[in-house]
Amino acid sequence: MPNEIAIKLLALLDSDTVLIGVGNEISGDDGFGPELAKRLKPLLGKRAIDGGLAPENWTGPISKLCPKILVIADAVDFGGEPGDISIVDPDDLKSGLPATHGPGFSPLLFFLKNAIPKLKTVVLAVQPAETGLMKPISSKVETAIYNIVEMVKEADK
Repeated sequence: MPNEIAIKLLALLDSDTVLIGVGNEISGDDGFGPELAKRLKPLLGKRAIDGGLAPENWTGPISKLCPKILVIADAVDFGGEPGDISIVDPDDLKSGLPATHGPGFSPLLFFLKNAIPKLKTVVLAVQPAETGLMKPISSKVETAIYNIVEMVKEADK
């Protein structure tokens, strides 16, 4: 993971941040978000949420936490190499960068922007290699997940 992205990510993941993983766990690298949330749960507690394919179902719990920052972890085709990580503005996804599944997280953002007007939202995107049905997470995305978790562990020391 490039150093500048690691620095940005660590700056985002403080006590006023919630991370929600979005994606389909049975579609290869589209499972990045849910898998990352599960692995960060021991470190972040209730601030790490596996939103799966219905992140809008988590608007109530997220609103109760009242974070300043919401990090949405998702597989996004941003033109990088498989396993590359980027921090993307959600508005960029609306204007052309495709997520790898369904309608995305517009309903989640719509509700949360009304409930928490000053909420800043970013997308922690991984470049997928494979998103086919019933495929495992690729080794490149698996390495990205591992590196993110290890970086957060190191920052907690």
